Amino acid sequence: MYRRPVESESTRLLIAPHVQATLLAEAIQTAEVGFLVWDDDRHYIAANTAACSLLGCTLEQLLGSVVGERTVEGKELVERVVRGHGGRGRVAFERFDGGTAELEYLTFSTKTAGLPYMASVIWPAEGAAAR
Repeated sequence: MYRRPVESESTRLLIAPHVQATLLAEAIQTAEVGFLVWDDDRHYIAANTAACSLLGCTLEQLLGSVVGERTVEGKELVERVVRGHGGRGRVAFERFDGGTAELEYLTFSTKTAGLPYMASVIWPAEGAAAR
């Protein structure tokens, strides 16, 4: 039988929208997986520290760059993901710092401030080593 949790003062504070936004933002920024947001023009508009590290770049280098431009499949892969409103897969790419690597990704549609965006979570591909 389901019992509704007892609502405490700390729970009431935690459910405040601004508190939730702050907690989620900090969790994303400090996560060990990369988190990227990109617009309809296929340009990166936001990323966390882990995404920059995985891609071998600074935030300044990444923002405004084109999604998929450094992958082997490039534009075709990006368009396939967009048409499907997201997807999951593995991709080989050239890092900004010149190395090559493989990542796994999960991409999905989302909204920020009521506007449509795509978001991707990225992590090192299992069994792959950076070259």
